[in-house]
Amino acid sequence: MKTKQEQEQVKVMSGEKDWYKQAGRNPLAEPGFTPQLMARIEEAAAEGSSGKSGLRRPFGRVAALGGLAAILLLVTLIWPFGPGAGLDPAGGLAAVFKPGSGVAVVTPSASPSAPPQGLGLYMISAEFELGGIKYYMPLPLDRNKSAAMAVETSAGIVWSPPPPMVDYLKPKYTHNTEPYTLYLTPKGHAELSEDSAQRLYVFPLYAGGAQSYLSLGGLLGAGDYLLFFSGSYNVGENQKRSGAKLFVMDVRAAAEGKTAVPRELLVAEESYQLYKSFMAVNPDKAELLIVYYTDDGRGGYTQHNKLYDIATGSAQVLSGEITTENVERPSKLHYGELTLDSKDLMTIVHYEVNGEQRSTKVDMKTGNQWFYDWWYEEYGVKIDASSIEK
Repeated sequence: MKTKQEQEQVKVMSGEKDWYKQAGRNPLAEPGFTPQLMARIEEAAAEGSSGKSGLRRPFGRVAALGGLAAILLLVTLIWPFGPGAGLDPAGGLAAVFKPGSGVAVVTPSASPSAPPQGLGLYMISAEFELGGIKYYMPLPLDRNKSAAMAVETSAGIVWSPPPPMVDYLKPKYTHNTEPYTLYLTPKGHAELSEDSAQRLYVFPLYAGGAQSYLSLGGLLGAGDYLLFFSGSYNVGENQKRSGAKLFVMDVRAAAEGKTAVPRELLVAEESYQLYKSFMAVNPDKAELLIVYYTDDGRGGYTQHNKLYDIATGSAQVLSGEITTENVERPSKLHYGELTLDSKDLMTIVHYEVNGEQRSTKVDMKTGNQWFYDWWYEEYGVKIDASSIEK
């Protein structure tokens, strides 16, 4: 009788799901990819890598992507909902939003990482660092480890492994064949595996029809609570980057044996994509601040806000000034067994509630302008927003 690992290896090596056959396709044959465009991107990335500050950029490098395809993919990742985000929510949130509340994401290594102790022959590993502790998630070979997610809460590490996918080279038709699942592992337990975790919640696979699937867009830790985005998409249709919902789960209560029941907190609005909109969790106050913008009709934007009490779901509008600033913080870069000291740029938001000044880290930079500014700073090319499909 074959073990689960051996069965997954048979799927990979036999070409089931077209895994091996499709992996050998030439990316330059795809629309938008040409040798000239890729050479320009690589040249720009090389110049950017010798940058002046030595600080890590707020977004990951995308030199391997070609031309317009790179722009479209990353703009899709700016809005963490729909099938594209479901495929790589963690990578998208790391590369584009630069989460800052303990969200851990897989960092691509310059060379293959050494397998952690106990990792099977036919497994890969998604690695994380949370609260100064390194964790790893064993995964079958046919999984996209950059889609693995993990976040720290007061009750432990909540994580979600990437489910198996089909048709992953066809963006409109890519979908998972098993539902997303949330697990809870005690802090300090290095291996994130089902055998040593508590299963918190299993999402439905379908969202109202055989061709409609549910996607998990990202995780945020908020003290005793977990926040996560969830949306639906239809196979064969263009991704819609709105209409997703943000849910709350009381992880502390679930860890104590109570049934984990996600509670809807809000429905994402299209205005959350405009300009420099963002979301910030203050875990000490158990609150979520959303700052978003609308077109003022004069070539500029008007700022709006909502402050949610995560425990009750109630919301208020703040009347005081909301400002942000960028600060440096120490960080670590992991390349297999090698760890290097580095620095990150982190965005802090300052706001006032009932006369009390509060500050917290910006967790999700959901507005498109964050990406446009980074692209220009990194590659010296301005993006025409009107040319990007909504």
